[in-house]
Formats: sequence, structure tokens, C-alpha cells
Amino acid sequence: MYTSKSHPGGRHLRNSHFAHITRNRGMTLIEFMVSITIGLFLVAGMTVLIAQQSRTQAELEKSSRQIENGRYAMLLLQNEIQLAGYFGEYATASLMTPPLALPNPCTVDTSLMAAALPYPVQAYNASIGSLTADCGIATDNYVSGTDILVVRRVDPSPVDEDDVKIGQIYFQSGLSTGGLEFSYVLAKSNSDGSIDAGFNLKKKDGIAVAALRKYVVNIFFLSPCSIPAGGGSTCTSAADGGTPIPTLKRMELGVSSTNTPTFVTKPLVEGIENLQFDYGFDTSGDGAPDSYGTDVSTSTAITEWANVMAIRVNLLARNNERSTDFQGSAAYQATKNYSLGLATATPATAPDDGFKRRVFSELVRVVNPSSRRDR
Repeated sequence: MYTSKSHPGGRHLRNSHFAHITRNRGMTLIEFMVSITIGLFLVAGMTVLIAQQSRTQAELEKSSRQIENGRYAMLLLQNEIQLAGYFGEYATASLMTPPLALPNPCTVDTSLMAAALPYPVQAYNASIGSLTADCGIATDNYVSGTDILVVRRVDPSPVDEDDVKIGQIYFQSGLSTGGLEFSYVLAKSNSDGSIDAGFNLKKKDGIAVAALRKYVVNIFFLSPCSIPAGGGSTCTSAADGGTPIPTLKRMELGVSSTNTPTFVTKPLVEGIENLQFDYGFDTSGDGAPDSYGTDVSTSTAITEWANVMAIRVNLLARNNERSTDFQGSAAYQATKNYSLGLATATPATAPDDGFKRRVFSELVRVVNPSSRRDR
């Protein structure tokens, strides 16, 4: 043991000792480079992990939108089919004599509309049929090979007389003026928006005017795009920003800007790529389907459409955006055929186009016509 005071070299030895300790506290260049390399590996790993999580999150969002669109489209069709044939208090439409020919679904003639009441549902099997001429659905605005569904009914909510629209077609059902039987009136409102004198049915008390309801004709079909390019009316390759999205659309009976009855087309749900219907036919008169088919026989179509008591809806929904593989370096590959009820349909676009798809199917009862038969 020594001190600086008792040893001549004490100060020198103490300073050398502290100098040695100070030199050992630093990092060498090699150690610094190793630490940087390890840090880079950690950052690279975290980057890959974040990128994979981001791709996974994006795919989950695409799938969620696809499922939501498929379910929403199914809900719309389900509600519409269940309301088909609802004509207020008038419950004998199914007993009317069917016309000699299938009605034009897009007619605005009230007498022809009245003749079509025995057909709460009417469809076109994988063909645009006469809708090109009758309804103005151009071939470019229709997805080839898909089915078209026509639904006839009235709005469940009565219309107040003050809310009557000029040129709108309305339906009134109730007791006749004599009060001995139920009847109906189907007519267009007056040019001044007032209730036509023909709407003269009564309620059970014989005093109040029977409820007035909007007459509804909805035509559901698939279009190759949602919004045509440039404000046009035809689906082209430039629609939807250059990537056309197949869309469920509806033609609905309304009023034009000149206050005349007309059909207006509205997009409903994007990403619906295929639509097929199976029909349940009641041949025994008890309101329950006895057989199922994808179409009606041409020779007996007039009676068969009136006997449809259930419809199985089969639709194919796809993502609106393309997907990639797990590494994100290539397009998602899925070569499949999709079974849509009694028909096995291949998607309209190429199966290896990078879009994920899902089939939705549900059997829906045509409540009003079938309930009238099972009494």
C-alpha cells in the first residue's frame, strides 16, 4: 500500500491507473460495426413483419367487404321475394285468369299491369330475352349467362293524399263501393297530383277512403359495371375508373322529369358477379313446392310462373380489388368452378384474375302467394 506523499512515484502510478481505466470505457470500431449490423437485421425483420401484417390486414378488409356485399345483396333479394304478391287487402290476385301471353315487365300501361297481377314473380333464365326491347337493357349493360328477376307488389306503407306524386301509378284495395266484396283499383294519379276519381274503394266502415299504396315493379339484374365512364349509360372498359366492377342493379317503376311513369336503373351492390335462381313450383295447390327447376317450359310458362312458391337465390360475390399470394409478389391464383344451385356456373371473368370469390345461397319462400294457397 502506498500514498503519493510516502512514495516518490506515487502520483505517476495513480495517474497511470486512472488512465488505464478511462481507455477501457470506449467502443472499438469493430464493436460499433457489429452492433449496427445486428440493428439492421432487427429493423429488416420488423419491416418484413409489418409488411406481412399490412398485407394480411388488407386481405381481411377485402374479405370483409366481400362478405358484407354478398350478405347485403342476399338480404335485398330475400326481402323483395318475401314481399312479392303483396297487394294490400286484395288477396285474390292468384285467382285471376292469367293473360294469354307473359306480360311485358316494363310496361307502363295500367291495364297490362293489372293483367300481370297473377305473376308476383317472373324471371328470365340466363338470357336477356325481350328485355332489350321492352326495358332498354342493352347487351353491354348485362352480364351474359346470369338470371333476371321481376317482382310485382305494392308498398306496405300507405301514401297520404298530400304526398301523391304526379304521374305515379298507385294501387288501392278494399271493399267495393257496394261493400259486399274486396276489389282493387290500379291507376295513375291526375296531372295535378290529386287522387283520381277512380280510387273510390272504401274501408270496412263504409266511409273512409281505402288506403292508397305505390305500385311497385322491380327488376333485378347484373351489370358489368357500377358507374359507366363519362356519365354515359353503357358499361365499357373505362367504367369504374378503368376496372369495371360487376354490380347488382335494379330497374324500378318511378316517375320521369316530365311526370310520366318510367323505369329508372339504380346500382345496388358492387362485386356481385353471378346470379342464378332455382324455382319451386307448386302443382298440387297446397302452397308448398313440389319440384324445383332453373326455368319454365315454354309451352306452359303462363301457368308455371303463377305456381312459383319459393326461390333459391344463388349468387357469387367477388372482391372489388385483386389479391396477391402470401409473399405479396404474385397474383392470387384460384382455378375453380362455382356451384350455384342446380346450375354449375363458371365466373364470367377469367378464374385466375387475382380476385377472391365466395358463393352465397338461400331458399326464400314467396310468402304471399303460398300463404293464400295453404289456407
